[in-house]
Amino acid sequence: RCGVSTSVTTTATSVPFGGMTLNSFKTLAQDLTVSTNASGGYVVTASENDELGLGGSTTPFIPDTTCDSGTCTISSQQDWNTATNTGFGYSIENVDAASVPFEYDSIGSFDAKPFANIVDGDTPQTIFSSTTVANAENAYVCYRLSVGATQAAGDYENQITYTATGTF
Repeated sequence: RCGVSTSVTTTATSVPFGGMTLNSFKTLAQDLTVSTNASGGYVVTASENDELGLGGSTTPFIPDTTCDSGTCTISSQQDWNTATNTGFGYSIENVDAASVPFEYDSIGSFDAKPFANIVDGDTPQTIFSSTTVANAENAYVCYRLSVGATQAAGDYENQITYTATGTF
């Protein structure tokens, strides 16, 4: 998905990156599907509870991506193809959703953003939407991770929350 091989199986509640090779990308994906009878369609938003923390703690943590240019934000994607620019972020591959704010290949070969971080006070961001009744519209969310040599070893985790809201 998102132009790269995603050979690890994810579930509805876990995205197991497993062991990482230093300064190398690992990209995993989840297929999100929405159906609604709401006359005004729907909006799906996403946010994280915090950065990926060791054992789910706040420190040490894997920072959210700033992409290759150091300028991607929760509202502005940028190209992220240099694995030494370490961090955690996501992209989107639209399958048949009516609207997505960006796709992995919008401006480069892997465009990404960090998730909105609730601890930092960020507002959850729209990842796909429709303005009409929708039957099983879907998009892939592609999670990308790269860690460097100074990252402490261990299991890192956070929680990503997706909220689908009908528009009436």
